[in-house]
Amino acid sequence: MKLLNGLKVTHLPILCVALLSIQSPLLAEESNDFDKVLEEITSIATKTKLNADYVPGTVTVISGEKLKSLGITNLAEQNAFDTIVGSDSSTLSLRGAGSIYGSQGNKIKWMINDKPISAEIWGLPKLGTGQIVFPIPIDAIERIEVIRGPGSAIYGGNAIYGVMNIITKKGREGVFTTLSRMESNKFGKAVGGYGTFEKNDLKVSTIVSVDKSDGWNLPVASQSIGQQGNLPNASGGNLLMADATYKNIDFWAYRLEAKNDYARLQWDPTNYLPQDNTKPVQSNTHTMLGVQGKYDILPDVFLTAKAGLNHYTNRAEVVFFPASVLQNNPNNLDGVRTIDYTESTKYAEATLETTQDSHRFLGGIYAGILSIDQDNVTQRWNSGSYADPAVSTHLITINNPKRINKALYLQDEIQMNEQTTATIGARYDTYSDGRSALSPRIAFVHQYDDSNILKAQYSRAFRAPSLSEQYSPNNQSPYMEYKSETADTVELSYIFKTNSSSFKTTAFNTKTYNMITYHDFTYETINLESPTTVNGVEVELTKNYKKVDLGANMSFYRSHRGEVKLTRSGFTLNYDPSEFALSANLLANFYATINSDTPYPTTFWYHYTGKKNRVNNALLDANGNIITIYTTNGSVPVQDYVNVTQKINDVAKNLDLEFGVKNIFGKTLKTLYFPLNPPDTYDVPYMGQTFWINMLYTF
Repeated sequence: MKLLNGLKVTHLPILCVALLSIQSPLLAEESNDFDKVLEEITSIATKTKLNADYVPGTVTVISGEKLKSLGITNLAEQNAFDTIVGSDSSTLSLRGAGSIYGSQGNKIKWMINDKPISAEIWGLPKLGTGQIVFPIPIDAIERIEVIRGPGSAIYGGNAIYGVMNIITKKGREGVFTTLSRMESNKFGKAVGGYGTFEKNDLKVSTIVSVDKSDGWNLPVASQSIGQQGNLPNASGGNLLMADATYKNIDFWAYRLEAKNDYARLQWDPTNYLPQDNTKPVQSNTHTMLGVQGKYDILPDVFLTAKAGLNHYTNRAEVVFFPASVLQNNPNNLDGVRTIDYTESTKYAEATLETTQDSHRFLGGIYAGILSIDQDNVTQRWNSGSYADPAVSTHLITINNPKRINKALYLQDEIQMNEQTTATIGARYDTYSDGRSALSPRIAFVHQYDDSNILKAQYSRAFRAPSLSEQYSPNNQSPYMEYKSETADTVELSYIFKTNSSSFKTTAFNTKTYNMITYHDFTYETINLESPTTVNGVEVELTKNYKKVDLGANMSFYRSHRGEVKLTRSGFTLNYDPSEFALSANLLANFYATINSDTPYPTTFWYHYTGKKNRVNNALLDANGNIITIYTTNGSVPVQDYVNVTQKINDVAKNLDLEFGVKNIFGKTLKTLYFPLNPPDTYDVPYMGQTFWINMLYTF
C-alpha cells in the first residue's frame, strides 16, 4: 500500500497500536486515492499519526507536488509560504501577527523532518541579520505540516503563532533541474537529486542541490538622500541532507547554506544604496547532526530517545556608496557593514508512549544548551578606510552568553466515545537565567457524522526573549530584564467533507502578554505593558469536478496592539493602541487546475495580500497631547499576483516537465521591512516576474 510507503518496519507496531487505540472516528477517510490520504496524515499536532482533519487545533498539510503546481520551486523564494492559510511570506508571519510588532518568523517554531531549527538573531530587523531562508528545492519536499496557532504544549518556546514542519522525500530516487529568467537578462538555475541506498538493515536517503539566481531589477529610492537605483536581491543556496536508518536507530546530517543580499535589503533609506550587482554578499548556514533510537521497553510502552547538535553561522560583507564614489575612489567608501555570527545548540529528548484502554499517553523530557560563539557586527556610514572602520557594534554585548533550557511535558488523548476525543496536556519549561513557563492545552474533536467535524481548543504558548534581544545594543544600560511573552488562544473549528468537496473554517482569539517588540520611534526593544490581541476567521474551500479542481482559502484578521510608553531623558513618548504594523486584514488564495485527471494539468493561482498599516501616526506626550501627526505614514497598499503553471507528465519515459510564469502581470511587489517611523516610509520591493521551466527524472 502506498499509505505505508516510507514507514520503517520497526515503526509498524507503534503505528498499529496508535490506530487501534484511536478507533475508527480518527482513521483517515477511506479513499481510492491513497496519495491524497497520505498527504493528509500528520503527527504535528499530537506526535501521533492522524488524519489532519481529526487532530486537535487547526492544522494544514500541503504536498510538495501541490506547491510546485503553484509555481514554487524552492522554499527560499520570496513567496514560498504564501499559499498556506494565514501565512504572509514577506513578513514570515502567521495569523495576522505582522512583522516587527508581532512576528517576522521568530515567533513560529520551525522544524525539518521533526528536528527543530532556529537562530537567536532571527527576527532582528536591523543590520540585515534576521533572515529566515531554507534553500530546499520543492522537488525534494514530501509535504509541509503547519499548526496555525500555539504549539508550545509539546514543542516549547517560539510556537506562539504557529509551527511549521518541512518533511523531505525519503526512499525515492530522482534528479531535477530548474531554469528561470527574470527581466533585464537576469537568470536563475538549479540542479539537484535525491536517492536511496539499501543493504541489509542499513537504509540511507540523501538530497543534494545547488541553486543561484540573479534576482530582479527592483527600483528603489533612498528617501533622505534622494538617490535612485535598484535594490540588490541576488540569491543562491547549497543543500546536503542525509538520513540513515540502521535497525531501530536513525541518524541525520544536514547542511543548508543560503546565500542572499538580505544585509543589503535591510538598508537604511536615509543613507546610500548598496551596490547593484548579481553576487550575493551574505550567507547563513545551518548544520544539523543527530541520532534517534526507538525501543519497545515494555508491552505497549515505547521509548524514543533523541540527541542532536545544531550549528548556525551568519556572514556578510556589504558596501554602501553612490556610483560616483565607486568610479573615482573605491577605497574611500561611504558605508560598510560586516557580520560575523556563530551559535550552537546541543539538545537531548526522551519520549514515552503507551496506550491504556481509552487513553493514549505521551510524556517526555527535554534538555538543551545554547551558546553564542561569535557575535561581531561592524557598521559605519562616514567616509574612511574600509580596513579600519570607525564604529564597531555587537549583536550581544556580553562574552560568550549561554542559556540552558529544561522541559517536561505530558499529554493524554482520551477516546471519550465513538465520536469524541479529548486531548489534555501541558509542558513546563525552565531557563538558566531564571525564566519559566507553563503551557497547557485542552482540545476536543467531535465527529458528528461522516461529513461533519467540530473542534474546540484552548492553548497557551510562550517565547523567552532571544539573547540578541536581551543583550542587543537596542537595550538600555544597565540591561533591562525582559519578561517572556505568553499567548492564550481559544479557537473553534468546523469541517464539512464529501467525496468531492470540503469546507473548513476556524474562528480564534489570541491575547499576547508582555509582547517583545520595538518602540516605534526609538527602535528600542521593549515589553508591551498592555496585552495585544488578534481575532480572526480562516476559511478553506475545495471542489473537485471530473476535469477541474477548484480551491480557495481566505483569512480575515483584526489585530490590536497595546499602548506603548517609553520615557527617555525626562520626556515620555506615548503611542495610542493601534493595529500591528504590517499586519494585513485579509489574505486570500484562489486555485484552479484544468485537465486535472489528464497527464497535462494547467494550474492558475491568484494570491491577494490586503493593505498593511505601518505604525500609529500620532505621537503623544505624557499628558496625551498631540506632538506630531505623521500624515505621510499611511499603509503599504494591496499586493497581488497571478501564477500559471503547465505540467506534462511522462514527456519521455520517467521524465516530467513543468513550466510557467510567476507574477504573470509583472508587478513589482512591495512591503516595508525597516525602518517604520517617518520620514522613512518608502515601500521596499521584494519580487518581480519570472519565467521558469523544471524537469524531473525519476528512477
